Amino acid sequence: MAKSVSVTLSKFCLMVGVVSLGLGSLCYAQREVNYPPDEFLKVVTIFTNDIHGGIDRKEATFINPDFPPKLGGGAIAGRYIMQKRAEAEKNGWGFLLIDAGDFYQGTPLGTLTEGEAIIEYMNTVGYDAITLGNHDFDHGWQNLVKLSSLARFPFLAANLKRKSTGELAEFVQPYLIKEVQGIKIGIIGTTLSSTPSMSFPEHIADLEFEPEAQALLKSVPELRRQGVNTIIVETHAWLPYDLKAGYLEMPKRLQRRRDDFSGLSAQEIAHVVPGIDVMFSGHLHRGFYQPWSDPVNHTLVFQNYANGSNLGHVNLYLHRRTGTLAGYDFVSDQGALFTLFEDDFLPDTQLTRQIEALVKKAEAGFDEIIGDTKTNITRSSAGESLMGNLIVESMLVNTRADVAISNHGGLRGEIKAGPITPRDIFNVMPFGNRLVVMNVSGKLLRDLIEDRVSGNSRGVLLAGGRVVIDRSRPDQQRVVQFEIGGRPVNNSQIYRLVVTDYLAEGNSGMGRLTQVPLEQINNTGTLLRQAMIDYVRANTPLALKLDGRWSEIR
Repeated sequence: MAKSVSVTLSKFCLMVGVVSLGLGSLCYAQREVNYPPDEFLKVVTIFTNDIHGGIDRKEATFINPDFPPKLGGGAIAGRYIMQKRAEAEKNGWGFLLIDAGDFYQGTPLGTLTEGEAIIEYMNTVGYDAITLGNHDFDHGWQNLVKLSSLARFPFLAANLKRKSTGELAEFVQPYLIKEVQGIKIGIIGTTLSSTPSMSFPEHIADLEFEPEAQALLKSVPELRRQGVNTIIVETHAWLPYDLKAGYLEMPKRLQRRRDDFSGLSAQEIAHVVPGIDVMFSGHLHRGFYQPWSDPVNHTLVFQNYANGSNLGHVNLYLHRRTGTLAGYDFVSDQGALFTLFEDDFLPDTQLTRQIEALVKKAEAGFDEIIGDTKTNITRSSAGESLMGNLIVESMLVNTRADVAISNHGGLRGEIKAGPITPRDIFNVMPFGNRLVVMNVSGKLLRDLIEDRVSGNSRGVLLAGGRVVIDRSRPDQQRVVQFEIGGRPVNNSQIYRLVVTDYLAEGNSGMGRLTQVPLEQINNTGTLLRQAMIDYVRANTPLALKLDGRWSEIR
């Protein structure tokens, strides 16, 4: 990859058109300058986010599902990182390696070792700091205490406090000050403030997730008082898929949140918190080759793709006299991101051996053939799908319940036609969710579905019943047909409902389930993944089909 010989100033204009919303112009003119090394310090900055345990080799099925190219994972990323660090040290440059959260949960290697294998890898390649994503709490805060003690770098989360004391949680620190050739660089971390809506209560017990912007409005001036003139933020908040649309919607969103900074995107945080030079975000699994630049504060926001498939690399240039950010450039003509194809990069031999040994231990039995499918088992973001049907049918059969309900967001993969292994099941359902059976009224079931089709909500995955939705009707009146076992649902009748423990805790819009009395709940302890494995074994070869169990009138 050819290195750029010039750099664009931090008042970079993301070319999405000139828009005026009373907040200033969206675009700034680009300027290109050279950076004499005696006046400017170069800081090589490599960033990751949403690794989700993806440090092992894998196939890039998202590029070509039939003939996927190979991705080298952590062995390639680690070699690149260590080479760039050595190059920086040789030339007297600064070097930073940071991560914006969700670092371990999502692969057998990450999940089954509860993050220890990923921390071992991060120690080896020398991360400077990470922040925490919502999935980093999936094994509870006690696990993060353990992981933080194993890590040779800090967990940064300026907005994570103990409810009981009001003090910062003991396994994080708010920021890191790294001094390079007399220049102080401040790195502040913020975990995702909406984590409580996506976690089990016991996993985040006694933790308070302060809004990111609220914590940053305190931390940024604190760093300034300590002589820090370049401030970097790593956050698990996100850039929206459509940057221009996100910017256009910002005034209305901020107006609704004028007294509360909770739920802000990284784009909005960059707009309401002055003094941040560079921000690295995540959560959405959508990467951007060019940074977003806030038109008012000129904060640059970078975001990588997910699952260890990419690295981000940007060179920052700091003015030696003032310590302030002067500009940046890339090593790739495309921008900040590049994909870790095995055809393009060589792996590190020692890291390859280390990761392969960890994978072999974590994935024992994962390649055993447990069944076969005649068709590709695909998912969809709404409505009925083959994968959705497989999951809820597995839940229904395992518990002998009357009806099974699950959420679309829990489906994380698809299965190709042919043999099926536990690895395939894990890729679809990487989380350790367990089955919960509840005795509930027909009215509660109906209300639950009405909740999940209100507004633009996507509905649910369903087994044991049939639903017809009319979206032209008002909210809470959209379920025009609802059957269980081939009969219309009786509001006063009691039905056996099976859901995951994640939904039973009221997550993903299932708040009504928290009203069910404890004596009407049976926590089976059965992993959803195991129920799926048992279903595949019992019904192979699978011949799944869509049967109209969920239909909508538009």
